[in-house]
Amino acid sequence: MSALSHKILVLVIFHFKGITTRTGRQYPILGTSLYLFYIRYLQCNIKLDKVIIKISKWLCLILPLLLALGASAQLRSDTLNIKDNATFQFNEHLYYYQTPDKLSVKEVSKLININSFKKLYPDHAINAGVTNSYYWLSFTLKNEQKADDTFYFQLHQPWLHLAQLYLQTDTGYVLVGQSGMKLNFNARPYTHYDIVFPIKLRSQSHGTFLALIDNKGSSLNILPTLMDSDSFRAEEKKEYLFLGVLTGIMIFSILINIFLYLSLKEKIHLIYAQYVLAMLYWMYCNVALDFQYLYPNQPFLATISEYIAASLGFITMTNLITAFLDVTVENSRFKRSMDVLKYFFFIFPVAGFMIHYWFDNSAALKVAYEYALISVAFILSILFYLVAIEKIFQKVKLAWFYLIGGGFIGFGILKYCIYLLGGSLNSGAQSLPNDIQIGLVIEAIIIFIGIVYRYNLYKNDKEQILLKFNLQQKETLQQIVTAQEDERKRIAQDLHDDLGSTLITLLLHISNLPDSQDQKNKESQAHYQKSIDIGHKAISDLRSISHNLLPKDFTELGIFHILRNKIDELKVISNIRFTLITEGNDQDIGNIFSITIYRIINELINNTLKHSQASLATIQLLLTNDEIIVMLEDNGIGGSTTAFTEGIGMKNVRSRTDFLHGKINIDDSTEGTSIIIEIPLENTAKATAHED
Repeated sequence: MSALSHKILVLVIFHFKGITTRTGRQYPILGTSLYLFYIRYLQCNIKLDKVIIKISKWLCLILPLLLALGASAQLRSDTLNIKDNATFQFNEHLYYYQTPDKLSVKEVSKLININSFKKLYPDHAINAGVTNSYYWLSFTLKNEQKADDTFYFQLHQPWLHLAQLYLQTDTGYVLVGQSGMKLNFNARPYTHYDIVFPIKLRSQSHGTFLALIDNKGSSLNILPTLMDSDSFRAEEKKEYLFLGVLTGIMIFSILINIFLYLSLKEKIHLIYAQYVLAMLYWMYCNVALDFQYLYPNQPFLATISEYIAASLGFITMTNLITAFLDVTVENSRFKRSMDVLKYFFFIFPVAGFMIHYWFDNSAALKVAYEYALISVAFILSILFYLVAIEKIFQKVKLAWFYLIGGGFIGFGILKYCIYLLGGSLNSGAQSLPNDIQIGLVIEAIIIFIGIVYRYNLYKNDKEQILLKFNLQQKETLQQIVTAQEDERKRIAQDLHDDLGSTLITLLLHISNLPDSQDQKNKESQAHYQKSIDIGHKAISDLRSISHNLLPKDFTELGIFHILRNKIDELKVISNIRFTLITEGNDQDIGNIFSITIYRIINELINNTLKHSQASLATIQLLLTNDEIIVMLEDNGIGGSTTAFTEGIGMKNVRSRTDFLHGKINIDDSTEGTSIIIEIPLENTAKATAHED
């Protein structure tokens, strides 16, 4: 009997201990069933004392209650003991309870005693996605350090509607602090962008806490942590330093692109500055820094600011990829879809305002709105990737910059959308720096480099287009000059052949008038002779005009020979003694250029004859290996170029010099005038080759 009693006693102790799972909960019913089965087995095989059997049956009846009480005691005694240099495994001592109803703290405290709370371990976070429930957290702390200390309970989700922390006392749970987007920022127990509760514990003291998490109708993804004072201060300093550096980088990028836009008039810089500014605002809203620094006393504005920021971010992001990669309906199959989704983000801020202002108690409407916003953002982010890939297949080099730079932030946004929908990818989104912020820095650098590269590409393209335009313009000018010279040649031939022949015939007719009495009259004879002189003068002028329009045999003789003939004529008819100096081979330049240079020299000679009052003038035409130089110098009174520069003659000289891509230098003084025209020889060579 003693052996049997010993076996029963061991079995009872075993069942009181229960069967423990990884969540910390016990199953007394399973233990009791096994115990009853074992008792039946003993009854069938061993003759037991009736008293022991009755005692065992009574134990079976009260065993579930005793085990439940034991589980409750274990929950309350699951304490996080804080020691020196301890690493806080907070999730191993944290319990949570989910309920669709808004319960009081008194009602929730009763649920702890019946084991309704679940242990968070092995998870570190609660990823509920868009939720319709309230969450309660329970944990017990004991400060086993030798000194008093303050510990910081942080939730790592800044935009929670409301979070309240209660401390268990002898009279029940009392509120020790509350925070969230429904309250003014200054009402927080600790001024931090995130939801943070400082917990003060004396040495060797303990405390049991309850925390209400209310984010009903929105995304709930919290990562509860507990840190000592030194660790928290160091982490806080690092986070704000990172946010400050990131803000500085983005503001610098904004200012640089505004400056480039004002300097270069390239619209892409203005679009990129708008995009970076929108993403900076989104980053601030993402961690509730806008609430802390911009409108700390406007909780409602802080509640809807994230929707506004997200909408601005996606609108400017769409504009950026459209301008950066030159996305049009004609060259992209995704352009229309992007535009449609972009216009949704003009509607979302207005819809969010209306829902939170007039339908704040409608959790279902808030949930639908959150899912719609996240879904459109997710799809549009996918389209950005597809457009970049499409452009890569279209041989657009800039697409690689966007795919690499925008890929980082795009990955962060996709990951963030999954996180908001309740996915498990929470660590990168809840800690700073998160994936979006890191992506912003990388993307800002790479896209800016891409814009500079894009500008260089466009600059090269513009230079090529300008070069082609100049070549076409040059060809057009050459065609015009050729047409003018052809027309001059035709007019000269018509004047010489038709009108010249007519004038000669008229002169012969006058010369061969029959003798008459009137002819012997002196007055008639003088009139007759005057007519003959006028006829000769008309023929001489006609010949001069024809030669000026097109010197005779210009192509065969060359410009040097034509100029020598011109100077020889001037020596006869002019009081100015002209000297001609030539050097080089005039056959190295084309006919059109020779004629154009002759026109220039002829205009300069006419100006000297009309205005200079000089006695000596020198004309030089030098053909070097690099350029053609035309110089005219006289010893006149000076000031002769004033009328020349304002008249048609100088305009003709300048237009012809521009046609030859030359430049003019004029030195005008009382001691005379010097005009130097320099024409690059390579332009004439190209034109000669083109002419040939």
